[in-house]
Amino acid sequence: MSESLDIIALKKFRMIFKSVRSHFHEVEQQCGVSGSQLWLLSCLKKKDKQRVTELANALSIHQSTASNLIEKMVREGLVKKEKSLADQRVTLISLSDLGLSVVSKAPGPAEGILPATLKTLSATELHQICQSLDLILSKMDIDPAAGQTPLSDL
Repeated sequence: MSESLDIIALKKFRMIFKSVRSHFHEVEQQCGVSGSQLWLLSCLKKKDKQRVTELANALSIHQSTASNLIEKMVREGLVKKEKSLADQRVTLISLSDLGLSVVSKAPGPAEGILPATLKTLSATELHQICQSLDLILSKMDIDPAAGQTPLSDL
């Protein structure tokens, strides 16, 4: 007896989630930081001294989520906050020496395997996936804010 398509689809979602979870676990084991912390560190390695809003946009998370993440990382010594010389009202986030060390030895991809994989797909493929996911989401009671939450925090 062959499996029904709903069970096959469920198993594929499980494989994706397990792969994502395994990557986050590997990051934490090797670096001692969460997947979202590593992604933020990698954003700062590419372009140091960014505003919270820039980092929130880069990670596709809510600004308050980014602020909370940054505050934790400041306490852990991974990043630093400093006022902009051009405008004292602006706070810039930069890598600390510890943060640079962590991101330099981290397993890739820093943004996580799902975002990295999605970037390899064509616009047509992404459109098809989005349509299918929209269909699933339309039949579920969802929290729209979850779309702004890092996968490592779900």
